[in-house]
Amino acid sequence: MKTNSIIILLAICAISLSLASCTKETNPNTPELLVSATPSDIIEVKSDGATTFALAGVTPAFDSTADLTADEIEFIYAVREDEKVARDLYFSFFGKFGLKPFENIGKAEDNHIKATEKLFDYYEIDYPALSENGKFENVIRQKLFDSLLLKGTPELEAFKVMAFLEESNIVEYEEVLKTIANPNIKIVIENLARASANHFKAAIRHITALGGTYTPALMTQEQYKAIIAIGFEKGKRYMHKNNGSTTNSDNKLGGNGQKRGSVNRKGNCNLASNGAFPGSQNRQGNVGKGYRGGK
Repeated sequence: MKTNSIIILLAICAISLSLASCTKETNPNTPELLVSATPSDIIEVKSDGATTFALAGVTPAFDSTADLTADEIEFIYAVREDEKVARDLYFSFFGKFGLKPFENIGKAEDNHIKATEKLFDYYEIDYPALSENGKFENVIRQKLFDSLLLKGTPELEAFKVMAFLEESNIVEYEEVLKTIANPNIKIVIENLARASANHFKAAIRHITALGGTYTPALMTQEQYKAIIAIGFEKGKRYMHKNNGSTTNSDNKLGGNGQKRGSVNRKGNCNLASNGAFPGSQNRQGNVGKGYRGGK
């Protein structure tokens, strides 16, 4: 009788251990399983086309890589400043006309700036705070902002300015995506490109509603028609990587807790742990200062 009781007790223990093991493998609250197996959206699209990054989901999609090169640091900074041109213009137009599309898409551009800064934070790069609205260290960028601000009156022309800026982004981002090697930079840029396409279509809708027409400045008519024919698009979903690490410190170059790169207000990289600095200036359409012709 005693022997039977022991056998039954052992059987119950075995079953319990088996169940516990199964629970550990399939429990959705287990951090390592949740992080590695959960895909997430990076961009969110509103009904008016305003497209923003779900910022909390950006870094988990990043993978561990080599540190950024000077060219890559300067490229990210140039992208951030270009997003600032759009943001400052749209907020200025909202101040002039009080039209919500300018405010909504201006807020989206502010969000895009923060998305580029996610890359700097992940790679532990020092970067300057944004300058005040409408002010740029780069002379070319300042002239662009000033000229487009003057063109943006009345509101129909302001929407045409928006369309031009977003068209420029679409074309430039498609070009640089051909040569971007770093997978984390690629994630940000391909979603910025998708956001620009949505904002472009939103601008065209408002131009049409106001009785105007838009002639593409950089796209072919075929490219223009293909983009306009598609509604607002969401981005693809990304798997979480790197066990949710918020920095790139564990990459093969290693990290010692110190900043591993920096960029100044002029967009010059003055520190890089991966190669020489500043960046090369002759990589037209690729990365660094060559992006968009030397900005």
